[in-house]
Amino acid sequence: MMEKKEDRTDAAEHLKNIPIQTEDIAFKSEEMILCGKCARKNPPNRLKCFYCGAELEISAEQAANIQPVLRKLENWEKGYNLIYAPNPNSENEFNLPAAAEILNLEIETLQKILQANQPLPVARAESEKVAEIVAGKLREHGFSISIVSDEALAADKLPARLRGLEFDGDRLVLIYFNTGEIAEIRREDLILILSGAVFERKTESLEKRKKGESKILDSSETASDEILMDIYSRENSAGYRILAKGFDFSCLDAKKGILAVENMQKLVAKLREFAPNAKYIGDYLQVREVLGNIWEIEQKKDSQGLKRHSFGKFDFSNIATSNNMQQFTKYSRLHRHIL
Repeated sequence: MMEKKEDRTDAAEHLKNIPIQTEDIAFKSEEMILCGKCARKNPPNRLKCFYCGAELEISAEQAANIQPVLRKLENWEKGYNLIYAPNPNSENEFNLPAAAEILNLEIETLQKILQANQPLPVARAESEKVAEIVAGKLREHGFSISIVSDEALAADKLPARLRGLEFDGDRLVLIYFNTGEIAEIRREDLILILSGAVFERKTESLEKRKKGESKILDSSETASDEILMDIYSRENSAGYRILAKGFDFSCLDAKKGILAVENMQKLVAKLREFAPNAKYIGDYLQVREVLGNIWEIEQKKDSQGLKRHSFGKFDFSNIATSNNMQQFTKYSRLHRHIL
């Protein structure tokens, strides 16, 4: 009994030595944000209502105290892209560690984006409000940032594919693939030429599934790449696309060669000669790796169902494909958007 009494005495003495909390760590009533949808109060460090998920109306002062979490978006989700653009007239020094923490990127990755010395995405945000807050914080650390929505880039709608071109004086005649429909671009209206390549990898696998576990029995992989080019007119922001396969290079006349790679290079040169004031972008392959940190290549897996691999034995067949077509289209449309 004596020991228990002493223990209580020691505990009481210990509590006396704990410093009194003089600061109110809770949010004040006037600091709370009222949700316009469900009319409930939320802490001032939230962007969405804790109760119904609706986006909250917050002031600039409240936004300064919020640190949004940039969650990874799926390719199919519509988001807002934060685009870094080098500013030759700016003398601001970058705070790379702080910016990398905000963006949840490695400092080395952020350095590569800066070293590319051209407009590139540094993040994708789930809402315009999140994008605005993050952009504001990055500007405080010396970054020139603009916001471009996925809707504006419209990467799910590919440029019109062309089967051929004709150079007719100061007009460029465009011949659509399959339909043979014709359009025209005047010399002064051709404003952007952008070249690159599309890569596709396909892996076919045979899986054995038993008791919730799967085992790869066999797999085969094929890969292909193709050079392509986008051109844009002043009036058409969707653009036109030339793929080496299926394109008629007769417009090169006597300069037409045997290899598609050489013909594409000659076509780029001829278009640049035809429209010397058009901007040319030809460094997609150099920035492709760093682009992948924000705009990942598209990947999908399709089940081919059961496939017989020996008499009376069936296993599951799958085909996994990955390609950078959507990534290239975003890159292409970005340069058209910022012209």
